[in-house]
Amino acid sequence: MTRLIGTRTYCAAVTVAGLGLLALVVPSFDAAPVARSPITFVLLSLGVVFAETLPVKIPRRGEEEEITLSTSFVMALLLACGLGPALLTQGLACVIQDVITRKPWWRAAFNLAQYSLSLAAAYGVLWLLDDTAHLGSLHPFSGRQLPDILLCAVAFFIVNTVLVGTAISLYQGVSIRRYFRMDIMFVITTAGVLLLLAPIVIATTAYSPLLIPLFAAPTLAIHRALWAGARSAHAARHDSLTGLPNRPAFHDAVRSAIKDGQGHAVVLLMDLDRFKDVNDTLGHHYGDLLLEQVATRLRDQLGPNDQVARLGGDEFAILSEGSGRDAAMSIARRIADALRPPFELDQIVMDVQASIGIAVYPEDGADGETLLQRADVAMYRAKETRVDIAPYDERHDHHSPSKLALSADLRTAIADKEIVAWYQPELELSSGEIFAVEALVRWPHTRLGMLAPGAFLEMAEHTNMIKPLTQRVLETALEQLRQWSDLGIDVVMAVNVSTAVLIDERFTESVMDALARAGVSPHRLKLEVTESTLMADPTVARSVLQDLHGAGVEISIDDFGTGYSSLAYLADLPVSEVKIDRSFVRRMAEGSKEAIIVNSTIDLAHHLGLRAVAEGVEDLDLLVPLADRGCEAAQGYAICRPKTAEELTPWLLSARELGRAEEMTAA
Repeated sequence: MTRLIGTRTYCAAVTVAGLGLLALVVPSFDAAPVARSPITFVLLSLGVVFAETLPVKIPRRGEEEEITLSTSFVMALLLACGLGPALLTQGLACVIQDVITRKPWWRAAFNLAQYSLSLAAAYGVLWLLDDTAHLGSLHPFSGRQLPDILLCAVAFFIVNTVLVGTAISLYQGVSIRRYFRMDIMFVITTAGVLLLLAPIVIATTAYSPLLIPLFAAPTLAIHRALWAGARSAHAARHDSLTGLPNRPAFHDAVRSAIKDGQGHAVVLLMDLDRFKDVNDTLGHHYGDLLLEQVATRLRDQLGPNDQVARLGGDEFAILSEGSGRDAAMSIARRIADALRPPFELDQIVMDVQASIGIAVYPEDGADGETLLQRADVAMYRAKETRVDIAPYDERHDHHSPSKLALSADLRTAIADKEIVAWYQPELELSSGEIFAVEALVRWPHTRLGMLAPGAFLEMAEHTNMIKPLTQRVLETALEQLRQWSDLGIDVVMAVNVSTAVLIDERFTESVMDALARAGVSPHRLKLEVTESTLMADPTVARSVLQDLHGAGVEISIDDFGTGYSSLAYLADLPVSEVKIDRSFVRRMAEGSKEAIIVNSTIDLAHHLGLRAVAEGVEDLDLLVPLADRGCEAAQGYAICRPKTAEELTPWLLSARELGRAEEMTAA
């Protein structure tokens, strides 16, 4: 509504100026040139009306714009008969065309006014150059006057283009600067051809006015060429379904926006969540209807410095010039809010959610390709974390130069067996003995120092190095377990397993081979998997876990309470233990919600015949209430921090001796 009000206000101002000019010119109408050459006047006037009623409709920015072909004839009429006849003829042609096409009265008045102002500007150039005395003769110009005629045409072109382009940019909500920057070559080539025909037309009238009708053929040819060329160019740079710019056009827009290296620009990348389900369930017809409505809602959210494109499938991109990170978040929230109301698709009501990634120039990238790639990284981060919007963060970018270098280093470190394991004990609360030790991966990087899992584990999962990394940790941990067994330290070794590793059909075989090489019994190994890992592919996960359980390997569910697994499915798994997530244990206090969750989890574990282990115990005072609630075991900094094998071995030996001393004292 605001956009329409602004457009009409502008058009009203132009209309007042143009009609005011007509009011001044009409009383001083000079009929002498018409009287001297009535045939020329009539034939050129018919040419104006004919060409004006033959517009070329050009689809651009989701709208259809019109280019009329009357310019050649009206400019010739201006040169042959003067300003008054040209204004009246062009005005009559505009009225006829606007009545035929049923344009609103305010648009018809604007067209009449802008043509009046354009013709007056052209005539003004001739007047300033003192060439108006030649108007109306059968030989209106000579070779030396051709530059003047060209300047006259340039004046018409500039005024006409600025007046019409400003109106269209206001109506479509596009900044005036962007409108002319994107379309100036198209406007020059189309309007330029028509204007340059005017001297040829007037030269023809000097030879014989009866030749003017022959220009109908080239006019029709120009009409056809413009129509075909415009649609071909539009199809090459626009999506056929939504009418939005396509990927190449958007890339060009981004490059154009940042070419001077000044200011800010933002790229937002968005795709629809579970769009494939729409196509698979309802069919592609409904998927197309949804994409069309999404495109409409996105257009409605654009400001004067924004533009949207469909890159393919259900992926859309938005470019906002002059915006920083805060403004980008505001745009993204506006888009997310616009997509929340249900979509009605042929009487089917559908809710849609989208994930939006944000990359900001120049902070996140110095060129268009990098901005789009990093907006894509941010978008997938939004999907992974189940949020609507995510700004780019290099920490989550596994394709950034630093991450790529780190990825190469990790591959080398695995191959050279530089990956090590640290170990953290698990305490049995009833006996006070250490019954298990969890292996925690560490990477002693030659340049960055000792790296914890958070620095490289996610990268390993995304680059498919998680399998050799897990195998390396498993072999290292089992070898250490055998060494401890030789020292009389009898514990179970826990190793974490990710989704990609668990659903590998060769995983069971690789585990059994590692146990055999280390000379360790399967019942001394415990594999820890998270709820999200189990639910990534429940069928395969259950099959693999049943095979491992059948071989004697213990299965533990790690970080229990943070996932979304089905309890019925949990009861069907060969699990012996659940580890209560540290986020609940740390904040556990009498009467708190976390305490209720811990109590419920312990009760659930017992009803399923499972052992409950509390993770993240950082206060020894928690051990008694956990034991009172029936929790079998605990793990955390209060008991022992993760240590290297060399550091933990004497600690385990001391714990064993202490346990024996307590047994003898009790006896």
